[in-house]
Amino acid sequence: MQRWANQIVMPKRATKQETELRVAHAAELVAEGQAYSSITSFVAAKYGISRRRARQITSNAYLLLKDDIEEGDLNRPEMTAKLVCTLETAMFRAM
Repeated sequence: MQRWANQIVMPKRATKQETELRVAHAAELVAEGQAYSSITSFVAAKYGISRRRARQITSNAYLLLKDDIEEGDLNRPEMTAKLVCTLETAMFRAM
């Protein structure tokens, strides 16, 4: 909440579509192998929202990916290959 010339200005609430876009963006970061706390910090800063709301968006991103995997037609070798690739990328960046 901010005060401007003796009036209180409430922050604008995100629409459902804006929230879905934020979750989708966070899900992309999850798929890239970014850490939960890093995604939360990034989302909070990018959209100017509280860390609590950013954590909710990040959690929803994880659930979105989980649901996509469960509903998708991915077999285990494909999933294992993707996870190994993500792990190798993370190890390379750490070095």
